[in-house]
Amino acid sequence: MSLCDCAPIGNWRNATNMEYEYVDDVFIGDVKNINEFETEYEIVICEVFKGDLKVGQKIKGINLKYCSPIVSKKGQWLFFGTYSTDFKINDCGLTTNIDEPWHILPPPPPPNLKEQEKKIIEKWKKVARENVQEQIKILRNKTK
Repeated sequence: MSLCDCAPIGNWRNATNMEYEYVDDVFIGDVKNINEFETEYEIVICEVFKGDLKVGQKIKGINLKYCSPIVSKKGQWLFFGTYSTDFKINDCGLTTNIDEPWHILPPPPPPNLKEQEKKIIEKWKKVARENVQEQIKILRNKTK
């Protein structure tokens, strides 16, 4: 449970550009290990958009658990934050699991009819996945 409330992201394209300027490090990393209390995790750097990290480098990430997002699953993530001796994500930021980027969209509207529920949720998830891929394209264009 988070100790703060994050404002809705609003326009994720504008938020991507603002957060890119605000943080020191932006990269795609593969989360390999998460300790049982989800306070520390290992990241292997896959692609760097901003900062001095190198592809293949292994770093330790820290979940401060004050604000979301919280790194809670293995797999590839788009990270926004700061690395010194440990990596800390930007509180209330855009760090997201690439396969399940649900937090960059507002929650889907509650369905009125049961048979529509699955369609609404699947469409919402599809849009979230498309948005994170577009986000990655925006970041790749910044590094050209």
